[in-house]
Amino acid sequence: MVSGQVKNHSATTISISHLNNQELISAKLEADGKFNMSVKTEAGYYFLKYGRNTAYIYLYPKDELSIVFDAKHFQSTLVFEGHGSIRNNYLAKKSEMDSELTKDLEAFYKVDEGTYLRNIEKVKSTHLSELSKHDIEKFFVNEEKKSLEYERLLSIQNYESNYKFYLGEEVSPSEEFYKPIENLKLDNNEDYKKQPYFRYLVNSVWSKRIEAANDVDGMLKVLRKVSSQDLAISLVNGFYSKISSNNERSKDYLDLIKRVTKHKPFIDAAEKRYQEVMSSKSLKEGDFSPEFSYEAVDGSIVNLSEFKGKYVYIDVWATWCAPCIKQSPYLKELEERYHSKNIVFVSISVDKEKFKDTWKQMIVDKELGGIQLFSDKSFDSEFMNAYAVNSIPRFILIDPEGKIVKTEAPRPSFDKTRKLLDELLN
Repeated sequence: MVSGQVKNHSATTISISHLNNQELISAKLEADGKFNMSVKTEAGYYFLKYGRNTAYIYLYPKDELSIVFDAKHFQSTLVFEGHGSIRNNYLAKKSEMDSELTKDLEAFYKVDEGTYLRNIEKVKSTHLSELSKHDIEKFFVNEEKKSLEYERLLSIQNYESNYKFYLGEEVSPSEEFYKPIENLKLDNNEDYKKQPYFRYLVNSVWSKRIEAANDVDGMLKVLRKVSSQDLAISLVNGFYSKISSNNERSKDYLDLIKRVTKHKPFIDAAEKRYQEVMSSKSLKEGDFSPEFSYEAVDGSIVNLSEFKGKYVYIDVWATWCAPCIKQSPYLKELEERYHSKNIVFVSISVDKEKFKDTWKQMIVDKELGGIQLFSDKSFDSEFMNAYAVNSIPRFILIDPEGKIVKTEAPRPSFDKTRKLLDELLN
């Protein structure tokens, strides 16, 4: 039994899903935000989902959980009571601790191999220390210790991609760096079903193998080596996100989807995404940017044309996007660095309309600066479609004439962002 209350709710439902995102159960929220769910479960990790917010929970058949949180402050207010609450309050705190331990991207990632390995070991040891403080069931302690090790190994596996994602630079670790994951058994189906970080780890390994193939035939050949149907489905679903404006192999992934599935809605969605990506490539440096007209946090309407005569650095984000939130401190630093220069910083939220209050609250909570706007149709507004914004965070740079400098500008956390803006503004 899982019950509880969502304060300041705007979404109408709350749900629990398996690690493969298949829904286990959902409940409609009453007028006062209260809900009740009753379902038979196996012991294990699940996703608690409200709107675009998710949190790990660990359920056991005898649990009688009560969940309370404020929809405007999901992560920081999530509290569990009742039988099973101790382990889930630990998981909620762990999520907050992860954000805190990794918030300084340069201190965490932009270091030598040995320091990075010590950084991720510190994350693991910090959580182990927190775990030891609580009187939690032995079965969960054993599962969580395994989970923390898989999380550490995933951090090793994804070091190169995370380094590029957060810092915009290439890094080439030594062969010795990857030794901890060399002997990992990728065919451990039990852990794949039950352990979230093992699942991500296995998906990452196979995704990189598929990416390394020279053509679609080669990609398909690698995919056919996957023995687990659950893993294969997860990989194919992931091909959709590979269709993006910064991936030169988008067409390969579209063709791969067409060759491995006959599910027409999925194929149609992939083709639509590909067409949007292709149309965005028709926008190039020197072209005049498409216009936008969005609501500001004070209720006024703001148009792109109002900023003519200034450079415009646009941040497309959402309150549910953790990587977007990680960029916030760096965006503030840029605003401070160039506050007297000929540039404005515009942040456009693609949250759904029903989460506008959550957007407004986060602006206050995070003390977000710049010009804060709300996209009228989330990802489907004309401006977003013109730039094929289908994943975030996304940054766009426009010059004083309204011409495009970068359709995909470097992120605030990148050194090259400061170098680019210095060249343009000094």
